[in-house]
Amino acid sequence: MGDRYYDLVSKRAQRNMDAGEPAGWGGDRAADAVPLNFGFPYPDSYPIDSLIKACATALREDGADALRYGGGPLAQEFDDLVAARCSERGLRAGEGNILVTNGSAQAISTVCSLLLDFGDLILVEAPTYMGALREFGNYGAEIRGVDLDGDGILTDELQRVLEELREDGVRPKFLYTMPNFHNPAGSTMSMQRRRHLLELAEEYDFLVVEDDAYGELRYDGEDLPSLRALDESDRVLHLGSMSKILAPGFRLGWIVGPEPLIEQADRLKVDGGTGPFVRAMVGTYLREIDLDERIRHICRGYRSRRDAALNSLQEHMPDGCDWSEPEGGYFLWLTLPESVDVTVLLADIAEAGANPLPGNIFFPDDRGRNNLRLSFSYPDPDELDRGIRAIAEVVSANIK
Repeated sequence: MGDRYYDLVSKRAQRNMDAGEPAGWGGDRAADAVPLNFGFPYPDSYPIDSLIKACATALREDGADALRYGGGPLAQEFDDLVAARCSERGLRAGEGNILVTNGSAQAISTVCSLLLDFGDLILVEAPTYMGALREFGNYGAEIRGVDLDGDGILTDELQRVLEELREDGVRPKFLYTMPNFHNPAGSTMSMQRRRHLLELAEEYDFLVVEDDAYGELRYDGEDLPSLRALDESDRVLHLGSMSKILAPGFRLGWIVGPEPLIEQADRLKVDGGTGPFVRAMVGTYLREIDLDERIRHICRGYRSRRDAALNSLQEHMPDGCDWSEPEGGYFLWLTLPESVDVTVLLADIAEAGANPLPGNIFFPDDRGRNNLRLSFSYPDPDELDRGIRAIAEVVSANIK
């Protein structure tokens, strides 16, 4: 971009343009490589015929109101249906406690606008969702990572970090967490750590931002209550999404939280009305179906893909490699020997036939160079095997 255009944009935007994509994002990709990079639903999961009918019904029932700013009655019906479902899950989503957003991405951005000033400290799991890291960086936050394992964030380590910060006179603004089927690590936070985390939030006086985009996609084990459901002091902002249980193209998400914060967030969210016609169409669809049965249906498809990916890893990966075994969600977290730097192998992996994401883009510091995130949600089992076999071949050739 020419110098005169740099003069027109904010310092935040200039930082983004200077930075480009995060280091190690990948570069060129082979056209026939198996797409293990992004968390897309598998194509057959979309209920196309039912959505066509819902679209026609929404236009017929709401008429021109469906197409105006703010939408008609059916848009509000969607909001009511989401609030009712959140309440069924124990999220206390009464009137004034929920805000519908343009996907969970806008939910994260809105939380940042609501809570962050330049230089504020926030805590995240390490690793964590790359999109959240970028958004937090856009708002000038100082980001500190706390390690996790198969049972979620290490709350004993978190307590040590919080005590160090207290001694320095620093209070984190919030902690961002994905307790269910973590992106990218695949872990699920144990009940003990959920309770400990909330105790720490109370003791050290910070908010918790709970990103639960994958929470209803469980394939094994028992459901655990969300942090919002366990929260007795109104410190949790819960983020949800229709992207993974219906379709990401609808861009419908929500924030559930304390009424004063939701009221302020609503004032900050300037978008002319979040997808009013889409809300009407989706609300029409939801009132005609059994959503729990739909979720069970798509989970069968995801479970078969997860199992295929795990079997392929077991069959093809060389000794010295380890991986998560998630009970739900979209992602596997692959840990390679420390001698393997995936950031310099991405082109070779793509040429061999796979497009995973490098682990370093999921950390707020310079870690993750021997990690890969594999998304099993989109490819079919045969493609998953081909892609994982390609990764294994390149890794095997580069273990020192």
